[in-house]
Formats: sequence, structure tokens, C-alpha cells
Amino acid sequence: VITDQSDLIRASLRNVANAALIGAILAVLVLFLFLRSLTSILVIAVAIPLALVGAVAVLHIAGITLNLMSLGGLAIAVGMLVDNAIVVLENMSRHRRSGKSAPDAAAEGGSEIGSAILASTLTTVVVFVPLLYLQGLVGQLFRDMGLAVSGALFISLVVALTLVPAAFARWDARR
Repeated sequence: VITDQSDLIRASLRNVANAALIGAILAVLVLFLFLRSLTSILVIAVAIPLALVGAVAVLHIAGITLNLMSLGGLAIAVGMLVDNAIVVLENMSRHRRSGKSAPDAAAEGGSEIGSAILASTLTTVVVFVPLLYLQGLVGQLFRDMGLAVSGALFISLVVALTLVPAAFARWDARR
């Protein structure tokens, strides 16, 4: 063996994974500062790992391994993953404060804002789509990142429109 870069690659993967974890923790802390609701924070804190696991599943289906670029894309996406969930959650909370039951607030709040967060997610994904069509070495490098970010955002949209209202209806009803 003349050179062995496996240690460097392992260290790089560990650093990217740690950065993503720290980003998720910081996102939850920022949410705590602004939302000040344990129920809301729990709903969002559950949405983050589910969206990441879904994004890894998208990468697996596409035949992309967890490499530096795909993990970098997931790390970039961590902050954006909570956007849809926060918007849906805030709309449901508004309905709840107006006197509706938790299940009614979840149903109306989630369906009312679906097209808006779909448009918001699509505008962000559109920025990363050209990365999927790059050619050569640059294409090989950035295709993984583009797919990771796009997949994570689409999964976060699905989580925000399905799991977040269900969790809100269940956990907020116990208050």
C-alpha cells in the first residue's frame, strides 16, 4: 500500500455527520427560543430525523452512497428541513388559539397552507435541479449534493403535511 486515505475519508465523514448533528441541535434550540412550547419543539424535533432518514432512503433508491458530497448536502439541508414544519405548526397553533380542538386545528391548519409550502419547497429545489445535470467530474461531485438536498426537502414537505399535523393533534390534545 503506497497511500491510504481511508483515515482522511473517515475523519471527513465524521466531521460532516457531526456538523449535521450540531446543526439539528442548534435548530431545536433556536426553536425553543422563539416558540417556547415543548409540544411544538417535540413535533419539530421528531420531524428533523424523519426527514433525514427519508432523504437517505431517496439517496439509496437513486444508487448514491453516503459520501462527502451527499452528507454535505444533508448538512446544508438540516436548517431548511424545519421550515415547512414550522410554517405548518404555526398555522395549526393559530387555529388552536382561536378555540378549535387540536384535531380540528391540525386538519385545517395543515390543509390550509399545503399549496404555499409546496410552492416554497419547489422554488428551493429548483435551485438544486441544475446540479443533477452537470457533466464530467463536477457533475459527479455535485450531483450527490443536489439530490441529497432536493430529496431532503421533498421528504420534509411530506413530513410537514402528514406527520406534523398528526403529532400536533395527538400531543396538543393532551395539554
